Amino acid sequence: MATIYYDLSELFLSAGSKFKYYGIARTVLEVGYELANASADVRFVIFSPAHDRFFEITPRIGAASANGVLELNLPVEAKPIRLRYSHPNAHGLRDTLQPLMRRIARKVSLRRWRRSVPEGSTRDVDLEGQILVSLGRPKMMSDYLVAMDEAGVRTRFFPLLHDMIPLHEYAHPRQSMFARNFAHDNRIVVQHAEKLLTNSVFTKDEIEQFSTAGRMCSLPPVVSVPLAQEMRKSDEPINLDLPDTPYLLGVGVMTGRKNLECLVNAMLLLEQAGRPVPHLILAGAKRKRTCAYVDRPEYASIRDKIEFVLDPNQAELAFLYENALALVIPSFMEGWGLPLGEALWLGTPGIASDIPALREVGGDLAEYFDPADPRSLADIIDQLSTNLENYAILKAKIAQSRTDLRTWQHVAQDILVAVSSSESSDLEQS
Repeated sequence: MATIYYDLSELFLSAGSKFKYYGIARTVLEVGYELANASADVRFVIFSPAHDRFFEITPRIGAASANGVLELNLPVEAKPIRLRYSHPNAHGLRDTLQPLMRRIARKVSLRRWRRSVPEGSTRDVDLEGQILVSLGRPKMMSDYLVAMDEAGVRTRFFPLLHDMIPLHEYAHPRQSMFARNFAHDNRIVVQHAEKLLTNSVFTKDEIEQFSTAGRMCSLPPVVSVPLAQEMRKSDEPINLDLPDTPYLLGVGVMTGRKNLECLVNAMLLLEQAGRPVPHLILAGAKRKRTCAYVDRPEYASIRDKIEFVLDPNQAELAFLYENALALVIPSFMEGWGLPLGEALWLGTPGIASDIPALREVGGDLAEYFDPADPRSLADIIDQLSTNLENYAILKAKIAQSRTDLRTWQHVAQDILVAVSSSESSDLEQS
């Protein structure tokens, strides 16, 4: 197989942010680690908006990295200012100011780079005709694809798309501009792709349906590469105090599409029926609207059972999973659903909304409910809380199925197969 250049720009442009374990960044990191240990010739690159080009880097992996998996081996201080390279619609004032803003941003970013990046730690790389694999966000991919078009550089591009959620009509009204940008970025990514990868069969179906309906451009070959259930543990410190009573865990659960409303209302129904109400730990970034929702007067009777754990590190997150009564993921839609897989990997029951992507992740190991019906969720929570015999049977079933779950090595291998099959087709045609 030819050399593969694996894009770590997602980690570079997200460096130092509060979303250290954001799902897409986690995917980029975990697959990067497995590719670094694969037998294939894989090299690692980042796109620098300061230079409008890619650089090859040598990341630290395993025990040599701070997180025990993979880190860029670049200082956080080198993180550039990011301005969009293109927009879906014309805008007089913005388009007039854009060249000036780009020059200022590039100047500041170059200064950061020169001050913080050690000489010799990066190398210029020419990606003309080379294989580039990217699992990052479309908005970051579209930036460097536009920059390469301007420079006349064309790669053999293999992107992985994670979901089409912003294109759905129920997206939050404030996200209308986000949805337009999302569609614009995805169009650029798809038009440049030699083959399109997706994180689930569900996402593959979504993309093909949007294309058929004319809401997305025509597609290259599309291959689903389902993500992993594996959760790799780390040696980071654990500074958490857990409740003395059983608790449910929600990871990244917010109002809206993530459907915190259903979970909180299920707890309220249990309390009103005089049934045991487990504590609830909400782990993730702090969201004002989430805090405001659980502080509403109608939830006063259960408010003391809800606790926030902000931005847990990887070791703390694993600790939360392992000690939870169950993980609850009540989303109306997901592209994959990492928390459900991670809970099962660590032996914790998962209670998931009955949607296609989460069925892919949980299979017959998870318990499913109607995300529009809090009572159906309340019934499952009540069963798991009070029927200790059935709970033990479920835990044993999950433990026995551990070897059947997908690992990040499986994901990396499937990506290599998808790329190599394209090469084989090219050879046959030639």
